Amino acid sequence: MRPPAAGERLWEVDAARTAAIVMMVVYHVGYDVDLLGPSVAIDPFSGGWRALQIATGSSFLFVVGVSLAISDGRSRARGLSARAAYRRHARRAAEVLVAALAVSLVTLIALGDDYVRFGILHCIAVAMLIGPLLLPLGPVNVALAMAALLAGMALLDGPASGIPGLLVLGVPPEGEAGVDWYPLLPWLAPVLVGLAVGRALYPGGRRGPWGRRLPTPPSAGRWGAPGRHALPIYLAHQPVLIALVAAGLALAGVEVSLDEFR
Repeated sequence: MRPPAAGERLWEVDAARTAAIVMMVVYHVGYDVDLLGPSVAIDPFSGGWRALQIATGSSFLFVVGVSLAISDGRSRARGLSARAAYRRHARRAAEVLVAALAVSLVTLIALGDDYVRFGILHCIAVAMLIGPLLLPLGPVNVALAMAALLAGMALLDGPASGIPGLLVLGVPPEGEAGVDWYPLLPWLAPVLVGLAVGRALYPGGRRGPWGRRLPTPPSAGRWGAPGRHALPIYLAHQPVLIALVAAGLALAGVEVSLDEFR
């Protein structure tokens, strides 16, 4: 059996990423309404909105874990050494990290102290460096995910620290943590589950026996199209949404406030 090609797409993975993008856009519409129209009774930090935020971040990170397992399996199936395969992961992680740093810079200019210090892109970049090292553990990663989740919850409820770098791990800072805070603990948990699931369902980077029963929907290509371009969509969607939400609020007669921006 020939090894899968490096760019061979799995429609269900692309569709899962697309679903996460849709959830992200829905959440950020609510977030932007609260940001720009404080007179509107909406709280994106509690209740169903908070649940949507957690589900969205978890979905993205879970798919990152699955994708790492698939990519690593394909690299090994084509005969790449462990070191060569890891270099490929590191290059992709570097691309995501550059995007993450760009987000930090732009939000520093726009939001001041609320800028993104360690957001979901930062978390994904680090996970792309850590995940391949943990892939050989297989289902043990599920236990590690539970440990990461519990440790993150304990840190969040623990004392704050004046050491800024600890916010990367999940220790609350004494000052601002910034918007879009995704510390490694607990947010490595969905990545670790994704590693275990990806390794189990996609041995060698291709669908296992279960895949023979998975039909390809006629519209699979359309569903997965946004998921194939998740990073540029992530980088571009908020400026577009902010403009659209501001216009929508103005048309609805709601006073638009820019106080949160510098």
